[in-house]
Amino acid sequence: MMMRAIVFLGGCMLLLSQFQVTDGLYGGIDISNYFALLLGAMVAIVCLVKAPKALYRGDAMVFVLFVYLLIHASLTHAMQSREFYLSISYFGLYVVFRVIRAMRLANYVSFAVMFGGIYQSCLVLGQLLGYGISNHLRFVVTGSFFNPGPCGIFLAGVFVLAVAMMKKGYRKVGFNLMFVRYVTACVTFGVTLVALVPTMSRAGWIGALVGVMLLYRREIVAWGNTRRRWVIGGGIVGMIVVLMLFYLLKKDSANGRFFIWQNTVSAYWKTPLFGVGIDGFERAFAEAQHDYFEKEKVLEQDNRHVEMAGVVESAFNEPLALFLLLGAVGGVLTAMVLFFKLQRLTAYSCVAVALLVASFFSYTFYIPSIAIVFLFAVAQLPDRRVRGGRYVNVLMFGIMGIVVLFFDFREFGRREAYRKWKNNAVYYTWEDYQSVVEEYGKLYPVLKNDFKFLFEYGHSLHKVGRYEESNIMLKRGIRHSADPMFWNIAGNNYLALKQYDQGMTAYLRAYYTCPNRVYPLYLLTKLEAERGDTTMMNYYGRILLGKRPKVPSLAVDEMKFEIRKMLDVKL
Repeated sequence: MMMRAIVFLGGCMLLLSQFQVTDGLYGGIDISNYFALLLGAMVAIVCLVKAPKALYRGDAMVFVLFVYLLIHASLTHAMQSREFYLSISYFGLYVVFRVIRAMRLANYVSFAVMFGGIYQSCLVLGQLLGYGISNHLRFVVTGSFFNPGPCGIFLAGVFVLAVAMMKKGYRKVGFNLMFVRYVTACVTFGVTLVALVPTMSRAGWIGALVGVMLLYRREIVAWGNTRRRWVIGGGIVGMIVVLMLFYLLKKDSANGRFFIWQNTVSAYWKTPLFGVGIDGFERAFAEAQHDYFEKEKVLEQDNRHVEMAGVVESAFNEPLALFLLLGAVGGVLTAMVLFFKLQRLTAYSCVAVALLVASFFSYTFYIPSIAIVFLFAVAQLPDRRVRGGRYVNVLMFGIMGIVVLFFDFREFGRREAYRKWKNNAVYYTWEDYQSVVEEYGKLYPVLKNDFKFLFEYGHSLHKVGRYEESNIMLKRGIRHSADPMFWNIAGNNYLALKQYDQGMTAYLRAYYTCPNRVYPLYLLTKLEAERGDTTMMNYYGRILLGKRPKVPSLAVDEMKFEIRKMLDVKL
């Protein structure tokens, strides 16, 4: 009884910790979730040290993928990245959930997941009714997430789990665990269904629809046997209509994601076998987007994709992102894990498939709470045993647990640096750049892989006139970010050093990375004016004046006014 209570409360705490924000850390929800996951993984591994007695094919393949990730991260110098620690924590939680399955305690984690869904649904409905405040200015509801998309996907996974538990029913023998599970599932079904609608998450809706259809596949097939032609034809037409409606619901957003997928595929083909590294998405995507627009010569001619360009931090398609980051080897290993695990469709299989389907349209597994539900579902799936593998299984689980504990404990020590960063960030807000340089210099050894920190540090070094040092920070930040502002500030450093050719290269790099921004053109015009090239000054200036910005603003109007005045004077 005690172990059941520990598993249930542990599952609740693991999920609820993902719904809280630690105000004292720089980065808000993202960083709070990250460190909560690290702590939760470490505590869970320590509390559940038992390993399953039998070795399964899926577990063996998970271990192979884990070893590949470690070797890959080491060779690509990604072991200090947040993505690496997030990934190995997921492996640690998978181990924990496999132990829970071996102990026949999965029902208690299911309760925790459903309670987490009820809590999240109450937050969404409270925001919808005006009793709570969302975490995004553009959206009425976000739950505890930073926008409604991940919230909808999380609720979709819980919704499918609730439907699965309802479908199992209960034995009418009084008040027992199965009855409590059934009642909890009914409540979860009702509130998550209502909360899922206002999130407007198309990925969540599609995932939930697919998951429920898989749950009732036998009933659908049995009903369709007598009307097979009508059912098949109606199903095909219905799916086409649904997909078209989802596309038209947010047409611009959908087109933007198609363009992101196109650039992700282009980036993948540069390193198809082993990928760019677990922390290399932003860099690889920025290079692919830059190369595309440079090839299309968007400086001289219009392109329909210019308005879709942006600073992208995710592929909005997890399988594509996986192949880009870990290459074909990592993608195939992951596919083999899923192949072994999903050979039999159970209730938990439908939950896993629902989240997998959603992951084709969003950044599903970058969100720890969604990943927790997915990992729990996958860990409960049946698999084929491997004979004589008991001690091998203990060794694999032991190695994975120890490695995760080692890395997560080391990474959790960086939490204090994020607290100090938030305290010192006020200097950057107040434009006290000298104080920023002094204080950030102390934090640099710990935060040297955080691109937001590197930008603030590099920008501050530029402001105090330490241009060479600024470029060192900015170039390091470019390895972790797709933001063209890194190139703009680097160009300003070269301009201050009278290195005009390098400055021009940096500004052009910024422009081709995100050609719907006018600031690089403004800087190019100013650079050419300073070095006295009136021909190129007029060339860039006239392009700027004819440019329609993605987001009109007073700053853009001021830049255009200044350039117009400059060209009039020179002409």
